[in-house]
Amino acid sequence: MDQELTPISYLALGDSITEGIGAISPEHNFVTQYFRQLKCSDQCQLRNWGISGMRTKELLDLIHNPGLTRVFPRVTHISISIGGCDFIEMYESGPVTHPRVAITIKKVLNHSKEILRSIRQKSPQAKIQTLGFYMPLPAYDYEGKGASRIVQLTNYYYTNICRKYQVELVNPFKEFYQRKDFFSDEVHPNQEGYNRLAQLFIQTISSSPLKSF
Repeated sequence: MDQELTPISYLALGDSITEGIGAISPEHNFVTQYFRQLKCSDQCQLRNWGISGMRTKELLDLIHNPGLTRVFPRVTHISISIGGCDFIEMYESGPVTHPRVAITIKKVLNHSKEILRSIRQKSPQAKIQTLGFYMPLPAYDYEGKGASRIVQLTNYYYTNICRKYQVELVNPFKEFYQRKDFFSDEVHPNQEGYNRLAQLFIQTISSSPLKSF
């Protein structure tokens, strides 16, 4: 009962998925929907630092921003969506080859490891969740080259990194696979897609024990 009365301080970090590009309004992105389920009183707070176009290196730099550093010790919940823009940059800058994909995956995972390590140090008691990867629409053109397997392997390696820092990976792959009706453009969810992302996060409230703060 005490846990239900504890004010929630939720910090959302990441790219355009956290910002909510493709949702019908900011009140309908996955972050706000998730916060509504977490909120237990008017003292609960949401800070959304989602920035369109943000790559892993930029988030790694952002978390050392003095203004944000002061926030970390006070938050109870953190969500992260990052990495998609690194893959978009690779896709737009040249041919999609296995070596270039492998280099990008390594970069994303290395940066993500540093991001999670740093955030966990700054917020030792927070419930931290990070969004895994789904198949963006252009990736289906490379299905014959094993695109879905690559995405699933990336999520597998990402999960292992998350475990090291007591972070929960919310994996959207199955929910979004072959669901082209979940997209507002080539990469962003539409409102139905954001509703599904929100549900994946909301399901973790009952499936995972929350820490006491």
